[in-house]
Amino acid sequence: MEFLNTAFTFPTIIFSTLLLIVILFWIIALLGLVDLDILESDVDIEANTASSSSYWQLAFGGVPLSISLSIIISLGWIISLYTQQLFAYLLGNGISYYLIGTVFMLASLIVALPLTALLVRPLRRFFESQETTSKHALVGLECTIATSRVSSTFGQARVYIQGTEQLIEIRSDEDNTFTIGDSALLIDHDITTHSYTVVAKPW
Repeated sequence: MEFLNTAFTFPTIIFSTLLLIVILFWIIALLGLVDLDILESDVDIEANTASSSSYWQLAFGGVPLSISLSIIISLGWIISLYTQQLFAYLLGNGISYYLIGTVFMLASLIVALPLTALLVRPLRRFFESQETTSKHALVGLECTIATSRVSSTFGQARVYIQGTEQLIEIRSDEDNTFTIGDSALLIDHDITTHSYTVVAKPW
């Protein structure tokens, strides 16, 4: 009862709710109803600065976003649960309860981020493509836009090669030319940004 009381009271209840969503997601994924990379294609968020984007890629890149978020939420839930149990006497009552509880929640999240970065590092090799085909081999192939827009700094697409599907970074010199579901042609690969230039199909 003490465990349930802690798990379903503020601030841990925030992580408990997210954890239930994560569990539901993985049940649906195991049933084959969603792909692990569904978040990569649905999330249309562009980083405010190059440094923040690089930090996320360095810390959590190489594994599906759904896995990284699942680990962050799970670790945050565990840390929050024990923090609330060990330091419950600091919460107080009234407004101070929610203020200090919010601090506990944010602290749990902050601690969970670097721990997740350490945990996903050995997982990256499991998601590396087993194909030995070079990146330039994709040039000339048709792809399907997976984001709601494509610009000179943002965009993703799905491409099929040798029976496998890859989610790749794409760029376009002309903004607002493509939207999700459109078909495009890969014409060039930029090794510095690890992205492909796309143009409208000529046919």
